[in-house]
Amino acid sequence: MSFFVHLAKENFKFSCSHFTVLSENHAERLHGHNYEMRVTLKVSELNPDLGMAFDFNEIKPVIKNLCDVLDEKILLPQNSPYVDVGQTDRQIEVQFKDKHYSFPEEDCMILDIANVTSEELARWTAEELGKTLEQDSRVEKLKVTIQETRGQSVSFVLNL
Repeated sequence: MSFFVHLAKENFKFSCSHFTVLSENHAERLHGHNYEMRVTLKVSELNPDLGMAFDFNEIKPVIKNLCDVLDEKILLPQNSPYVDVGQTDRQIEVQFKDKHYSFPEEDCMILDIANVTSEELARWTAEELGKTLEQDSRVEKLKVTIQETRGQSVSFVLNL
């Protein structure tokens, strides 16, 4: 027996800037999106005394907090073979080919990803949420869907 809990609240969203590397020699221009996040949890059983998977109010703030961490940030890849990200004083310095960017440190979020894509954002957010959920043995799978624009989204499934 399995249950699927779907969470897609109005406030599970974040706005941020990024550029995506398309090849060794080509990247998008710096631009932004208003992302939306949806989370689905596969639960193996209910709490027999309460007849529910878990208190939704325990996980919703965790999802919202993750959105807040990314909101109004410039997202940068830590693991790109094509993008150099460094820090000088209180600035983040970014180099891709002949393009150089310098951003205030507090405006940036350097993520443990290879490229700032919807695929990588879905994986990263799922792994971050998974750290919280792995304590609940009833949650078998976590699916995070990142919608970049209306009608364009990517999902990542994490086995817990």
